[in-house]
Amino acid sequence: MKEIIERSAEGVKRVVKIIQDMKTFSRIDRVELSDVDINEAIEIILGLMVNEYKYGIEIKKDYGQLPLVRCFGTKLSQVFMNLLINACQAVEGKGAIGIKTYKEKDMVYIEISDTGKGIPEDIKDRIFDPFFTTKPVGKGTGLGLSISHGIVTEHKGEIIVKNTPERGTTFIVKIPVDVEKFSV
Repeated sequence: MKEIIERSAEGVKRVVKIIQDMKTFSRIDRVELSDVDINEAIEIILGLMVNEYKYGIEIKKDYGQLPLVRCFGTKLSQVFMNLLINACQAVEGKGAIGIKTYKEKDMVYIEISDTGKGIPEDIKDRIFDPFFTTKPVGKGTGLGLSISHGIVTEHKGEIIVKNTPERGTTFIVKIPVDVEKFSV
């Protein structure tokens, strides 16, 4: 009986955490610019998608000290979620996903890497095209990376892809600390 109560209490704690993360995520769902803690935004996304990685994928975090970033918080969170979901799917079982954040000059960098099979060279140039997908019919829309690319561009940033076939992929999101002050 004691074990059942302990399991139930743990389940309640997980549900409370998910609800808190969802409330925080929806709170930053604003169209206007706001000051966002990028590391916290990534943590919220990880909390929401724990079922994607809890069975065999190790999350390795290396968060740097970042200033608050003046940006469209929910839109960037959508980018992080898209990249993290893709990384989980690329790992296909056991492996690791690395998340690294850091600042250089007036830019913030978010690196999301996986130990998956990498992107085949023959399709690498098409991964940001709308509706392009390598997933079976009904398993993906081919919009995640396209939407992410658009959001990062809207933030006057860029997405850089480093790919090693059969060893994994790293997506580097580079955005200005203050999108309003940054001019291309």
